[in-house]
Amino acid sequence: MSENSGTNKFLRIFGIDNQGRKRRDPLNVWVPLISIGLALVVGMIVIAVSGRNPFRAYALLFGDSGLIPGGSAWPREFAELLIKSAMYIATGLAVALAFKGGLFNIGAEGQFWVGAIVATFFGYWSPVAGAFGTMATALGSMAWIAQLLHGAICIILGMFAGGAWAAFAGFLYVKRGVNIVIGTIMLNWIAWFLITNWLVTGPMTPPTQTFTSGTYYVADTAKLFRIMMPTRLNTSIILVLLAAYATWFLLYKTTIGYEIRAIGHTANIGMEAPKAQGINVNRRIVQMMFFSGCLAALGGCFFILGMQYQFPNTATMGYGWTGIGVALIGQSEPIGVVLAGLFIGALRTGATSMQVANIPKTFSNIIEGLAVGFIALQVAVRYYLVKYLQRRRAHADPPAEQEAAA
Repeated sequence: MSENSGTNKFLRIFGIDNQGRKRRDPLNVWVPLISIGLALVVGMIVIAVSGRNPFRAYALLFGDSGLIPGGSAWPREFAELLIKSAMYIATGLAVALAFKGGLFNIGAEGQFWVGAIVATFFGYWSPVAGAFGTMATALGSMAWIAQLLHGAICIILGMFAGGAWAAFAGFLYVKRGVNIVIGTIMLNWIAWFLITNWLVTGPMTPPTQTFTSGTYYVADTAKLFRIMMPTRLNTSIILVLLAAYATWFLLYKTTIGYEIRAIGHTANIGMEAPKAQGINVNRRIVQMMFFSGCLAALGGCFFILGMQYQFPNTATMGYGWTGIGVALIGQSEPIGVVLAGLFIGALRTGATSMQVANIPKTFSNIIEGLAVGFIALQVAVRYYLVKYLQRRRAHADPPAEQEAAA
């Protein structure tokens, strides 16, 4: 086979000869797919060892996940898949953006809840909610304009609050040398307990309640538009896809994004190269953390304005932590994060159905953990994939001396 064969041309174009490190390398797609496949296989083994039928369990899991059309319940399952995925994609984008800049923003959880509580406040606060309620009444059939404006204000202010919360961690990192992981973890717990142990049970609780059930409900004008009645599907999925595109555009089409990626490429060696090129590294890190926090807070806004309509006292942590796994599975690329978020959303949507097979619904978390674990071993997965492709190429295109001998 000649050097210009279709296989060799494909390998050269996508950079497999360089051990698969280029952006267009198909291994960047195959590695997470194979990691997910391995996680599913190991998951089947675990189910079988427990004495249950893994094929029935997976049929229930994915059959009710919303991924497969069909059945009277599919519209509701599909809507739930997209609603949950929107939040996971938002927090995944937040973590991925920080990863690109060489930082581990483990604070997406706190930023998520800061965005949620701020969106809640401006969603019910009388001066704002009352003004937009009056506007909606005056507009009549055009009341959707008031809903659009009120929702936009809640989201923008929630994102700004989450961004400021993350930027504070970035400031501590660049000005005081506080490790970004430790700083964001501490801010997570500060945000969580400040919100759940004071705001939700204190000043934001309606005075007429005889027990704590959460905050005031947001006004109707603050709620996200429904796009598939009678399900709960709303515009959150559209907004998060726009956010994913904006993240991609920021990273690959702007000077700020180029400098963020340059900082990330040299993070392990002190970021000296970007500094030598005149990049204000400290400023870019704070900006990057701000953008990251905005994305995480966007998910919190979805949680309130598209699902709960109040901040419930039963809220549990997890959305930001899940975003870390989504970013890892998605290889910190916006399109990868979107697909990974849909995968996690499908697992979470179909998990309850597995209880029919006497398997706890939390088993989906095991699959997520296995997928992230195999992603963490991506160097080994990539190595064996490259070796496999090289052997195939050598078999299909023998050395010149073998051709001469033939």
